[in-house]
Amino acid sequence: MPWPAILVREAAQNSWDAKLGDRPVRFRLDLATVLPQHANAWRDLLLEGAPYSDQFPLRALLRGKEGGSTIVRTLTVSDRGTKGLGGPTRADTARGGNPRDWVSFVLNVGDPPDTSRGGGTYGYGKGVFYQISRTGTVIVHTRTVEPEGPQTRLIGICLGESVELPGKDGERRPYTGRHWWGRVEGTYVEPLVDGAAESVAAALGLRPFDGDDTGTDIVIIDPDFGDDSDATTARYLADSIAWNLWPIMLRSRGEVRLLPETYLGGSPIAVPVPEQSRDLKMFVAAYERMTADAEGVDTLNCGNPKKTLGRLVIERQLALPHETPPAAQDLGVPDAPHHVCLLRSPELVVKYHIGPEPASGALAYAGVFKASDELDRTYARAEPPTHDDWVFAQLEGKERTFVRTTFVRIKEKLAEFTRPAPVKADPERAPLGAASNLLGSLVAAAGGSGSGVLARPTGGTGTGDGNAAGRTARAILKLEGSPRFEEDPDGPLLVQRLVVRADAPVTVEGTVSVTVADGTREQEPPGDSGQPRIIGWRIAGRTTNEERLTLPAAPTDVDVELLVRPVPDTVTQIEAGLARTVRTAGGD
Repeated sequence: MPWPAILVREAAQNSWDAKLGDRPVRFRLDLATVLPQHANAWRDLLLEGAPYSDQFPLRALLRGKEGGSTIVRTLTVSDRGTKGLGGPTRADTARGGNPRDWVSFVLNVGDPPDTSRGGGTYGYGKGVFYQISRTGTVIVHTRTVEPEGPQTRLIGICLGESVELPGKDGERRPYTGRHWWGRVEGTYVEPLVDGAAESVAAALGLRPFDGDDTGTDIVIIDPDFGDDSDATTARYLADSIAWNLWPIMLRSRGEVRLLPETYLGGSPIAVPVPEQSRDLKMFVAAYERMTADAEGVDTLNCGNPKKTLGRLVIERQLALPHETPPAAQDLGVPDAPHHVCLLRSPELVVKYHIGPEPASGALAYAGVFKASDELDRTYARAEPPTHDDWVFAQLEGKERTFVRTTFVRIKEKLAEFTRPAPVKADPERAPLGAASNLLGSLVAAAGGSGSGVLARPTGGTGTGDGNAAGRTARAILKLEGSPRFEEDPDGPLLVQRLVVRADAPVTVEGTVSVTVADGTREQEPPGDSGQPRIIGWRIAGRTTNEERLTLPAAPTDVDVELLVRPVPDTVTQIEAGLARTVRTAGGD
């Protein structure tokens, strides 16, 4: 998994674990360049006391190229509505029952989470900030509430390899590779606090804390995104937020949710809205059915030893073949989903577990499996340091059985879910019936071509007697070819082309129905099933949402299109005909 995706996952986990009560967590990523007015402060404040050698990458960066100006890129990971990094600032302080967020994040790596059912177990989320920095350097700017009141803290940290470097006097000295910038007290470095912290933050151009806001900013110096441009990276970060964090972004969560933002050079980059995203909204629908205890929620169990493993919901929808964003592809979803999203209690995405491909290329499905809270620590222990899988092989005993059986049960449910439904076609529609079986019961059959007679008094001699000779006019309606699929913001449409010719104004209407296993129309659809519906017509590039389409007289062929919203995993029968004719009178 690319570093930007790992960063999003781990940083968001830290922020979500630090949320405060029943309020939203504002999570923000800023990709920017240090402005010229702050460049001198960066050089003066961060190079003082730093190893005097080109082997120290921060010095080489801040010193700039010969004859050129200093360009420093940063990626700032921010959260608000969180508790900030509080507690003692010395690692040798007794743990007791007090929070030690500062010590855990700034000084120690590998502490277990203090939050009940929290996400982190390895401290990997702390190391990724340094790993993604070419200089191995970050600035931590946080505001928290201590027993004596609110407190702002700021410190700079570098984690690098241990080396021997010469000092200003030329004498070589060993360096552990760990460096801090702050308030030096003997051999220990304390953070700058309150006024001193705010003054330095302003000099560096860091975003201040507003009002009584608490939270943390982690400024990554010179982030490494390989060969990708900053614009490409910012788009990737925004998509990665949505694909990794959608369960805690949903509006249905009320106030307790994540509100994400992404910026590039101060300009916002839109984060996809899960409920509106082409593919994510399928997972959202499954998740919301689960939280509502709606019909179709399966409980997965282990038989020996007996244990409830969690719950599974699967949604099926129509989806035209397409490529997903690179962030989704890196998570194993390269095209329309046929996956189950694995979750545990923090409800951040663990993995998109791939299932069997649907029989039809126009079908997709998305499931959500939520592990039982009782087994949350078991599933957590099955995760690798990146928290992006459940690996039962690294467990033993009952725990290994529970996680292994989870995948067995999911596989069983997916096999049942994706099994094509048998369809027996009407003999007169044998070719389409055969095709619908091959495509997993998802083909639209078209019919209903015909013509009609328009009774229209015409003529008139101008004599005023009104007894004009009458003649008949005709209207012809033909369905041209088979329906085609077309993408729409609300899901795929079936589009049926028709040709109409009429000697007088005419109204055309369509009908849609589901063909069932014996080849007949479905008379009484199951109560929990959807029904195909007409959503409008299209003519000359204009779309109307009327069920009927009225056309003026057309002595030559007029092309129109009937727009139908089909139902997944069914055969949709489309028919069209002349609904009525319009009478006109001629003569005096």
